[in-house]
Order: sequence, then structure tokens, then C-alpha cells
Amino acid sequence: MILKTLINNKKPSLLQTIFVVSICAFMWGIGNVIIRSLLVEGVNEIFLVTLRISIIGVLLLLYLLIFNDEKYDITLVRRASLTGLTSIFFVSWSFVFALKFISSGLVTLMISSAPIFTIIWLKIFLKTEKITKLKYLAIFTGFLGISYLFITKETGLVDDGNIVFGGSLAFIGVQSISLATVFNRKYAPKYKISVWLSFQYPFVMLLSLAAFFISGVGIEILSISQAMRVLFVVISNITAFLCFTWLIQRVTALFVATIDYLVPIVGVTGGVLLLGETFNTNIFVSSVFIFLSLIITTKDEFTKQKD
Repeated sequence: MILKTLINNKKPSLLQTIFVVSICAFMWGIGNVIIRSLLVEGVNEIFLVTLRISIIGVLLLLYLLIFNDEKYDITLVRRASLTGLTSIFFVSWSFVFALKFISSGLVTLMISSAPIFTIIWLKIFLKTEKITKLKYLAIFTGFLGISYLFITKETGLVDDGNIVFGGSLAFIGVQSISLATVFNRKYAPKYKISVWLSFQYPFVMLLSLAAFFISGVGIEILSISQAMRVLFVVISNITAFLCFTWLIQRVTALFVATIDYLVPIVGVTGGVLLLGETFNTNIFVSSVFIFLSLIITTKDEFTKQKD
């Protein structure tokens, strides 16, 4: 019954919606855990991020060439490339380096704060977002949660890591996610979803390959286990995006926001169980501030919808 609903435009039931939200949150949350497991084993971060982006990009381009028959122009290429620069290039590269210095749980916790900062970028670029007193409170509360990690020098790792480097890189990634949300809201509705996503990758692939060859890292030989994990990350990335897109077309943005509550739970739990990362008082206090800011934002959006 759930699969039947997924392939049509019928409004899903509560159970079906929860199912898709859970899949999306799990794929995004566990993806960072798997990536960090590869970094711990010594897989070079430049090679890893270039490989992941290239595989996804090639798969989407093949889909475009085989199945798409729509026309496209330079405007689409320009808009998709700009969005891809923020949503794929800066996000992927900043997070993969951040995972060298802080835990996957901490990265996913910071990612959950992205909706808060999206408010700021919407105000700057689209001029359509009214920042209420509650939203200002949410932004301030979210900053407190992230600042607390820097003040306590928490990395989520046992006697290791660097919150200044890792936290700063993760924060850049969070801002990139927020900015990408603005571009997606502005441009994506004008195009077919598969076309829009596919055209975000060519420019990003070129930049990543250029960075890869300039770095002189070279191609690494992965073990079967490592290759399978890279494949899983690719599948999880594509699945999470498709689930998110399917969801946003059928339910309210308010319900979709529940993903932001689940992703860090998956990331922190996976990091603790699979990688031996820590979950201590500092992370708990920071998560309370960030979740509180999300609750304030959600409450504000809900209030506006009722009005």
C-alpha cells in the first residue's frame, strides 16, 4: 500500500508520511557516519568526495540522456549550476573535511540547525521572509547551541579532533545548505525535478575533478568493504533527495521539518554505536538549544498558517 502511494500523486496517510520521513532522515543521518568510517580507515577526503560526486553526477546525466525529452536552455544551466555550487560543492567539501576533526554526530547536529539560518538568507535574497520576534529568538537560540560547542571545545571524539577547524567547516556547510534552500525555492519550481537536479552536477563535477587533479592525491584502490560503503553513500544521497522531494510535493513544509529532528538522532546514535563516538553533557546541552530553536521556528510557522 505504501509503495503504491509513492508512485502516484495521491496524498499519503499519516503512516505513509512517517515512513518516508524516517527513510529520508535515516539516509541523511547514516550517510555522514559511513563517510567518517571511511576517513577513519585512511581513505583520502579529496578522493572520497570527488568519487561520490562523480558517480552521482554520471548516473543523473545518464538518466537525463536516456529518459528526458524536455528542452533546456542556458538559463537552466546557469541557475542549476549556481544552486549546485552551494547545495553540492560547498556542502560536500566542507562536511567531508569537517568529519576529519569532529564526530559525525556533531556534524548532523549542526546540520539540523540549517532551517534557522535559512530565514536570514531568505530575508537577504528574496526579501519575502518577515522575521518575527519568535524567529529572532529562534536564530539567537540556535547560535547559542552552536557557540556552546566552540566554547567547550567539544568535538564528539574521544581525546581527539579540533572544534575550531571542524566546527567552522561544518558551519560553512550549514550556511551553504541554507543558501541552497533559497535558490531552490526561487528556481526549482520552474523545472522538472529530475532535470533540475541533473543539471546541478556537471559544473560541480568539473570543479571537484579540477580540485582532485590539482591536489595530486591520485586514485586510491578501495577494498570491497570500502567500495560497498561508497556505493551505499551514493544510494543514500539519491534516496534521501527523492524522498524529500516526494514529501515536499504532498505534505506541508511544517511536517517536512520533522526530518530536522530525526537526522541528528540517527547521526549521533550511529556514531556512538558504529564508530565509538561520544555523547556527553556538552553535546546534550547544545542539542537542547538547537532543538529548542527548531521548536520555536516550527511554532512560529504554525501560528502564521493558522492566521
